[in-house]
Amino acid sequence: MKQLWAHISTWFLEVPLNKGVFPQAVAGLALLLLVVLLPYSATKMKGWAAKRKHPRASLLLMQLLVAAGLYGIGFGLTYLLSNVWVVFGVELGLLVIRKVALALALLGFSIISLVSYRGWRKVVSVFLLIVSLLYGTLGVNAIYGQYPTLKSLLGYRSFPWLSSSEVHQADRTVAQWQKQAEKGTLPAMPAKGIVRTVVIPASQSGFVARPATIYLPPAALSKHPPKLPVMIVLAGQPGSPDRFFLAGDYQAYLNAFAARHHGLAPIVVSPDQLGASSHNTLCSDTPIYGKAETYISKDVPAWISSTLPVEHPGKSWLIGGFSMGGTCATHLGPRYHDTFGNVISVGGEIHETDGSEQEMISRFYRGDREAYEDHIPARAIEKYGRSWQTFLFGDGQYDQIGQKNAKAIAKAALRKGMRVKAFVADGSGHDWHTVQAVFDYGLHQFCWDQGLTSQEPNLKDFKKLSPLALNEPETGL
Repeated sequence: MKQLWAHISTWFLEVPLNKGVFPQAVAGLALLLLVVLLPYSATKMKGWAAKRKHPRASLLLMQLLVAAGLYGIGFGLTYLLSNVWVVFGVELGLLVIRKVALALALLGFSIISLVSYRGWRKVVSVFLLIVSLLYGTLGVNAIYGQYPTLKSLLGYRSFPWLSSSEVHQADRTVAQWQKQAEKGTLPAMPAKGIVRTVVIPASQSGFVARPATIYLPPAALSKHPPKLPVMIVLAGQPGSPDRFFLAGDYQAYLNAFAARHHGLAPIVVSPDQLGASSHNTLCSDTPIYGKAETYISKDVPAWISSTLPVEHPGKSWLIGGFSMGGTCATHLGPRYHDTFGNVISVGGEIHETDGSEQEMISRFYRGDREAYEDHIPARAIEKYGRSWQTFLFGDGQYDQIGQKNAKAIAKAALRKGMRVKAFVADGSGHDWHTVQAVFDYGLHQFCWDQGLTSQEPNLKDFKKLSPLALNEPETGL
């Protein structure tokens, strides 16, 4: 019995929340309940509707008017919060605004039905009210792709701990590995890479970080691995180190690349720059949350270099991220150019944000304006960046604020002489679907730069991406 219950619990926790049967069933149930609550008969009505000369038509009209009214209010208010007042720090995107408005419309329809019916239809109205909230929640989550399963939503550890037996020191170069592949003499390795959880010591910083999540490609898992390039990727805030592999499913892209290139792919490390989901550390050393910057820029690279089969830091290393993580990448990259030769930012901000500028200078930087400005991406690029660095920006079609930020920061990088590329992901917004599209291209570009593939990526092969024009005037700085 215990085994059966454990099996059911595991299955329940792994049910997909953003695609598949469950969200489709919720949407179908909402539609069914709505149809059931249409006024087919006046016998189950009460109150104002029952007293009308034409009760069925009166109730239907009221249901539609309230639903339409709440749709308009939901759309307008969410748009103002997202695009005008920007209370979330980023633009929610048109898809999210529409989904919130539609959920509110269903909610309005259910409320009018609840006060107008008696008997079993009243019970159905309560069910629709609950389902409308669930529909909106699942719909927004599906757009963002943030929580693919209930397990990820509840914060359960999704990947096993890294075992010391899975890690071996490199004893050859990528070029030597490729020559062995031509001869058919590669060492034994698995068909796919692995995702693992690991504690990265905060030796210099003392920063209290959550366990990191890492990906090791097949080549890294052989007993004689080559020295591989490194990608350090940072999730947004709120977020956790496993987001790139749960919400982003990045291991699927990495495994697909490795399968075509003799097991070669970058080693990807997603450390914790927050300490807790509610903490916005600004990726800085601050008196509020500790030395997050030192942790990411010193402790994490030191652990990677001493533990994993990797190339030396510099041109073979990349730092990237999504949202707040993307902002971190765009100021840490140039500040620590000797460690990170490449930067990818998806949906990054024009600068880190937690309160007003003066509040951040006072709380996080002890009143030191210069220290604050050193962490503004465009200023960091101007002051610390190097012309040999590479920057890649990506934002969703519905993330106009993100596109504006990318243009402003990209122009600073161009002025520095850096190689810069910027893209728009069609059909998505400030979400993990955009991350997947941009980081897929970023993976191929990085691997071509590092010699893991002889084929330069062609934008035409990445159907969801289109170039972001950088020659339009911007006022983001």
